[in-house]
Amino acid sequence: MNREEALLVSSSSISGIAWGANTIVVPIYLTQLGLPPFYVGLLLSASIVFSSSLGFIFSVLADAHGRKRFAMISRAISALAFLLLFMRIPYAYAFSSSWGGGGLVNAMLAEKTSNVENDLSLINSLSIVSSLIGALLPLALPIRLIFLVDSSVALASLLLISMIHERYRGTGRAFFRLSVTMGKFSTEAVIGLGAGIVIPLMSLWFNLKFNVSARQMSPVFALSDLTLALTVLAAPRLAARVGMVRAIVLTHVAAIILLVVLPFSPSFAIASTVFVVRNALMNMGNPLLSSMILRLMPENQRASATSFINLLSSIPRAAGPSIGGYLFGEGNLYYPFFITAGLYSAATALFYVFFRNARLESVKV
Repeated sequence: MNREEALLVSSSSISGIAWGANTIVVPIYLTQLGLPPFYVGLLLSASIVFSSSLGFIFSVLADAHGRKRFAMISRAISALAFLLLFMRIPYAYAFSSSWGGGGLVNAMLAEKTSNVENDLSLINSLSIVSSLIGALLPLALPIRLIFLVDSSVALASLLLISMIHERYRGTGRAFFRLSVTMGKFSTEAVIGLGAGIVIPLMSLWFNLKFNVSARQMSPVFALSDLTLALTVLAAPRLAARVGMVRAIVLTHVAAIILLVVLPFSPSFAIASTVFVVRNALMNMGNPLLSSMILRLMPENQRASATSFINLLSSIPRAAGPSIGGYLFGEGNLYYPFFITAGLYSAATALFYVFFRNARLESVKV
C-alpha cells in the first residue's frame, strides 16, 4: 500500500469513531434535549434526506471539478455540526453526515489502488474497529462531550485528505446521466427503507424493551462492531469462492432470518447476541457492493454514481425512522422488524435477478 492509499484509508476509517458513538447516543441525547420519539425519528429522517441530497450534488460537482476539495468541505461542515450539537442545538444533527464524503474518497481511492476489493474491505474493517472505539465512549464520557470528539475526528479526516495529490482533474462540466446499471441498484432503495425503520432506532428499542441505559448498551454495540470488523475481512475470500453477487445474497438471507427472530428475544443478553450476529451478516458484504459500483461505472462517473446509489437508499431510509419511531411510541416493538424483514427479502431477490450474470471487470474511460 502506497502513502496516498494509506492516507485515504485512514481518513475514511477514523470516521467510524463518530458513527459508532452516535448510533448509541444520538437518539438518547435528542430525547434528553426534549424531543419525543416521533420527533427524534423525524429529525433522523431529515438528516438522511438533507445529507444524501447535498452529497449527490457535491459528487456531481466533484466529477466535474475534482473530488478532493469537496471531500474536504464535507468534513468541515460535519465538524461544525457536531460542535453545534455539543452546544445543545438538536437540529444541527441534520448537517452532521459526511455529505457524500465516503463516495468521494472511494472514487479517489480507485485512482490510487490496484486492488480495490482489498482496500475497501480494509477501510470497512478499520472503520468498524474505529466504531468499536466510538461505541465504548459512553463508558468514559458524558454523552454531550462525545460530540466534541466527533468534531475532532471530522477535522482529522479533513487534514488527512488535504495531504492527497489528486491526479483526476474532472470533466470540466457538471452533468449526470442515469444509466441502466445505476437503475438496477434501485434495490438499495428498498433496503434503505427497511433499514431506516429499525436500525437507527436500535438503541431506543433496547431501552424500551429491556429498560437498559447507554452505558449498558455500549459493550454490545462495541462487540457488534468488532465482530463485523472480522467478518468484513473475510468478504473477499467468500466472494472468490462463491462469486461476489452470491456472497452478498447468502449473507443477507441469513441476516433476514435473524432479524425476524430478534424481537422475540426473552432477555437483553439473548437479544444482544442475535443483534451482533445479524449485524455482521447483513453488513459484511458492503465492501463487495462498493467494489461492484466502482467496477461497473466509468471513471468519470464513479463519485456521482456512488452518491446517486446512496441517494436511492437514503431517501426511503429517511422515511423509515418516522415509521419506526411512531410504532415504538405506540408501544409496538415487533411490527417494525417484520416490515424490515419483508423489504430486505424483496430487495435481495431483485438484486440477485438483476446482477446474477453481471460482468465485474473494471470499466475505464
